[in-house]
Formats: sequence, structure tokens, C-alpha cells
Amino acid sequence: MISQVIKILPDSVANQIAAGEVVQRPSSVVKELIENSIDAFAKHIKVRIIDAGKTSIQVIDDGCGMSEIDARLAFERHATSKITDASDLFAIATFGFRGEALASIASVAQVELITRREQDEFGTKVEIHGSKFIKQDSIVCSIGTTITVKNLFFNIPARRRFLKSDTIEFKHIVDEFLRVALAHPDISFSLIHNNLEIYNLNSTSLKQRIIHVFGKQVSSELLDISVDTNIVNIRGFIGKPDVARKKNSMQYFFVNNRYIRHPFLYRVILNAYDRLLLPETMPSYFIYFSCDPQFIDVNIHPTKTEIKFEDERAVAQILEACVKQTLGKMNILPNIDFENESSISLPNIDSSKIIQPPKITINTQYNPFEPKATPNWKKIFDTDIVIEKQHADLPESIVGFEDQATNPILQIKDKYLLVVVKSGLMLIDQHRAHERVLYELLMKRYMQEVVYTEKLIFPETIELTTQEVLIISDLLPFLKQLGFHTTIVQGTLLMVEEIPSYWIGQNTEQIIRSFLQNYIELEKTPTHEPYERFLLSMARSMAIRSGTRLLIEERQQLFDELFSTSNPQYTPDGKTIFAIISLQELEKLI
Repeated sequence: MISQVIKILPDSVANQIAAGEVVQRPSSVVKELIENSIDAFAKHIKVRIIDAGKTSIQVIDDGCGMSEIDARLAFERHATSKITDASDLFAIATFGFRGEALASIASVAQVELITRREQDEFGTKVEIHGSKFIKQDSIVCSIGTTITVKNLFFNIPARRRFLKSDTIEFKHIVDEFLRVALAHPDISFSLIHNNLEIYNLNSTSLKQRIIHVFGKQVSSELLDISVDTNIVNIRGFIGKPDVARKKNSMQYFFVNNRYIRHPFLYRVILNAYDRLLLPETMPSYFIYFSCDPQFIDVNIHPTKTEIKFEDERAVAQILEACVKQTLGKMNILPNIDFENESSISLPNIDSSKIIQPPKITINTQYNPFEPKATPNWKKIFDTDIVIEKQHADLPESIVGFEDQATNPILQIKDKYLLVVVKSGLMLIDQHRAHERVLYELLMKRYMQEVVYTEKLIFPETIELTTQEVLIISDLLPFLKQLGFHTTIVQGTLLMVEEIPSYWIGQNTEQIIRSFLQNYIELEKTPTHEPYERFLLSMARSMAIRSGTRLLIEERQQLFDELFSTSNPQYTPDGKTIFAIISLQELEKLI
């Protein structure tokens, strides 16, 4: 008897497998539904979210709507309005009209669709729960489509458990929402989370859309780029080098109004900024490519966030030339007015006086080959003075430190400190060292029951983006524990009313902005407790940067403070602070 091994999967199981590629988290649902609304020619799109999408996701549009038959067919597998044969796969210019993703979404959630066309008197309501058709009715409704997705992954508990916290999941939703909103400034978008309006973006120009999303300060930071060729047209903006940020800066590529990731083109951008950026910073850019759909392949990734150009090298060369030309036109030096005589001050010279050349004194008795007496030179190398180790966890290879009075701490490339130790040379990363020192200082302040503060005569206000407000709202209690009394006013303004006494003289706005970037970056390390991640982000933001020149006294102070900490060898997130180059390793080099 022949046993059957290969089986045809039921549609419900096949849809769930497909959903694993398309619907990874709530933000995936938001992306698919908004793109469907755009393909339906909607001019106003409203997104309502409850509990970061875990409880409910609703997208309302004023698009063309669907007929009674289309409303039902949209949930069938392989249903679409944009492909009729295989050749259409190579000329896709739309995102997907209602089809394809809906079947996957409906297989892992409870979906309700309400839709009506302009020519229809009544609309249609369809309910599907976990691929199971519930009912379809006629309904009185507005023109357009409303799709509500409830209880995502209700029938796959294992997938639901893998979802992150509401804060992280909603951040992903905001990312997807903004990518679509930046690609379509001619469409109005709104985003509401737990009945709180987060974004309300009216239709406008591209630059105004960017300003509405990221704040007024970016207006002066952007440079226009534009080029037209037979291969590709490029429009958009790039950031000025002097305002380049750390990681998580504003970096967006769009091809035919579709957001994409493209590591190769990203490296092209970095090459164009060669030697113009400060260390550890990245340029901002909003670059829009427009080309014939036949010359790109958007089907190399399930979520279509990666594409392939037919002639990638040519596109890269055009982009690099365009960015370099724009940067070259930027006026980075002050203008000198040569016609203004008062612009250059010259000393008064009496023409009646004869100017004498300077006199040069020569020692005629000097003999360069005569040996010179240097009675103390051996002391530089023979010192026996040892600085006592201040912590027992230092590596065994460090027998002791050489006397810093005769062997001063050297600074290399304004980034590293070089210290002579008994076993060789110690190389210290100055930024990481300061980060460790500040972290322990802030931890001590945080644990104190009483924090002494200074009330500002004029409260300082910092304009934040909506994304930054969402993050810092959860951190206000931590800030207060450190001595910062802050409130959110007018939606996106952070008002600082009191600061800790030890903070006087610091640039609050600069450090707060850097702190937010670091905090977002550290979200990828969930092993830290929230307050630890908060303190580490603050310490990293306050620490001296690579490229900072330190005085001899400052180097010594940093060195002493580092080796007074609980763990001078590693930063709080486990990065190495210093390394020892042994005498044996040095001898091998020569």
C-alpha cells in the first residue's frame, strides 16, 4: 500500500504561511492598508490605532470604493486588479488595489470591510475572521473604504507573544506611516493612537511635508537636488554636512513614490560627502527617483522595500554626481568684500622711515658633533614609581602605571589616550572612558533621595518632532528623578523649568536631542532595565566626542576618574574602553 506524503494545504493554512511574509507586525498591516487606499485614488486617509495595533487598526479613505462583488473577491488568494499576465510583473506602477495582502491579513485577524462606490446607492459590509467568511450585507455608508483589523494574531498565540512593547510597536507604525506620507505630500494623512491625534498632515508641497513631520529647524538644513537623465530623474533634498546627525538620522530613498532600502546607494551618498562629515555622523537625505517601471524590479522582497535597477551603476554615478554638485555649490566660507576698504585693517606705516631687515644672531662656536651633557635623561626610562591600582578588577597584565609626572598621558588623533604602563602601552578610548565615568555619576545622582535643583528664571523650550515627543513622554519620570522638571506644552514643545545643580553650564537642548537619538538606538538592547538605558543614553550624550582636544590636566583627570569606577575596562553596554599593547608585541613590531 502506497502512503500519501505530500498534501495540499487548506487555504486557511496557506494564507497564514503567506501572512508570515507580509504581516510581520501591526506596522505591516498599516503599510498594506494605506497603500491600498492610495491606489484607490484617496485624497484623505485617516489611520486609527488602539494599543499599538494589537487591539485594532482602522484605515479610512475617500477613494473610489469597491462594488459588492469586488469587496468579496478582494479577500481571495491571488486576487488583484493590477496583474493580468506574467509580463505585468515587470511594469508595476501601483502598490496593490485591495488584493493580495488582504487575504493574508484576514487569515490572522478579525477583519471588517465597509466600502461604497460613487455610483452605488448602498455600500457593502464584509466580515472575515481568521480566513473564515462570517457575513456580507448591504449598508448605508460614505463613498470610499473603511477597513478595521481587530485582534491581530488572535489565532496564532505564538506570533502574538513575539510582539514587542506598545512603545516599540507603535514606533514601527509611525515609521511606516511617515514613509508613505513623505512619498505622497499631495494626500492628507492623519494618525490617531488611543484617541490621541499624533499627526494631522494636510496636502502640501514636498518640502513643507518634510518640515511638518520633522520640525521647522530642518528648513534651513536642507539643500535641493535635481537632475534629469534618460535613465532616471532625481529630485529631493540632502542635509548640510555641518548639521549631520548620529545614527537614526533622516534618511529616505523613494523610487516611483515607493520607500526603499538600498545599501549600495547609501554608500554612494557617503562617498559624495567624503571628508565633509564629523566623526560618527551621518547625512540626512530625502531622495526621490523617478524612472520607467520596466527598468526596475520591485518583486525581490515580499514587502517590496528592496528593488533592483536595470543599470544600477549608471544610477549610482548620476546620484553621486548630483550630490557632489549640490555640495560644491554650498557657500561654506564667509564672503570677503574687497571693495570695502574698512573690511581689512592695516597698521599705519610712516613712509619717511627706512624699514630695517631683522637681525640674525649666529653662534659661530656651535659644533653639532660635540656630545652634550644630559645628566637626567635616564630618569625618563628608569622610573620605579608606581601608581596604586584603584580597583581589583583591572587586568592581570597591568602590574602598575608609570609615573605620570615624567610620562605624561599622550592624546592620539584627539580620540585616544596613550599611557605607559609597566607591561607596555595602554590605549584608552576617551569617549568610552568618559561615558563610563558619567554613567556611574548619573547612577549615583539617580539613586539619591534628594536632588538639588536650580529653577530657571526663563524656562527653556525645545521643539521636538512628534516621534521624539512619543519617546520622551515615557521618560519624564526618569528626568525628574535626575532633577529635570519638564513638561510637554503645545503638543511638541518640551519646557525645561528646573535643572539639577550639577547641570549648570551644559547645553541642555543639544544634549537632550543627542540623548533621544541614543535612546532610540539602545532600544535594540532590551537587556537593560528602562532606567539603565535612560542613564546610559544620557551619559553617552554628555561624553566628550572623538575629535575633542584635551589639555594635559583634563587627560589626567579623565584617567584618574576612569580607574576610580566600578568597571573601568568596559562601558555599561559592554564595549571595551582600553587595550594593552604588551612589551612583547611592541618588540615584534621592530
